[in-house]
Amino acid sequence: MKVKDLKKSDRPRERLIREGSAALSDVELLAILLGSGTKNKDVFMIATEILKKSSIQDLKNLSYQKLSTIEGIKQAKASLLMACFEIAKRSNRMEDKKLSLDTPDKIYSFVYADIYLLSYEIVISIYVDCKLRPIKKKIYTSEGAHSVSLTTKGILADALEVKAYGLLLVHNHPSGEIEPSYEDIESTMRLKELSNALEVFFLDHLIVSSKNYFSFLENGLLNEEVEYSRMGENYEKDFQMGKSRSYH
Repeated sequence: MKVKDLKKSDRPRERLIREGSAALSDVELLAILLGSGTKNKDVFMIATEILKKSSIQDLKNLSYQKLSTIEGIKQAKASLLMACFEIAKRSNRMEDKKLSLDTPDKIYSFVYADIYLLSYEIVISIYVDCKLRPIKKKIYTSEGAHSVSLTTKGILADALEVKAYGLLLVHNHPSGEIEPSYEDIESTMRLKELSNALEVFFLDHLIVSSKNYFSFLENGLLNEEVEYSRMGENYEKDFQMGKSRSYH
């Protein structure tokens, strides 16, 4: 449906004024930025095509060349979009510098845009300063849906390179199941030991889904080696028996 075919009160610009920008869909927001379509394509079709080329969280990384390949986007529209995306990037950088990742819910909010639409597994390492403000974030992507090839050496090398005070680890479970496996606990404790030995404090590990998270620190898995050992043994038994157990 074209914008002109909508009732005036249902058009994106009027709805934004009446209901606020959060009420609009991604396509409607882009349509407002684009302003108009062409003879052959209405503005909604152009906005939809942009979103087919890039997810909403990656729009900020679209190049002028890629935008220019879309029919209906010429120099003026491409320049406007890129200016908006750059403002968003700079705003995020400013917010990131102020943000202290001192609670699991703040960590979860910090990575939510990276994980909420994913159907495959990723691992995110976050390096923080002594005030727990992020210095650097790195994303490791899997080749399959259920595992990520992750090198402890690479994570620690990055931590030393940016002179990080601490390290936070996040990984998603596309299935929605956020309880850690025995392997999750074992690899986390190994990374914690190596990280702390290098005087980069291992602060937390979150397993996340689009709806919830599990914090190793909040659930006591990072507090005591003895406690970890006991829990690890129980997890291993449960895996062998095909069971799932909660240790909250």
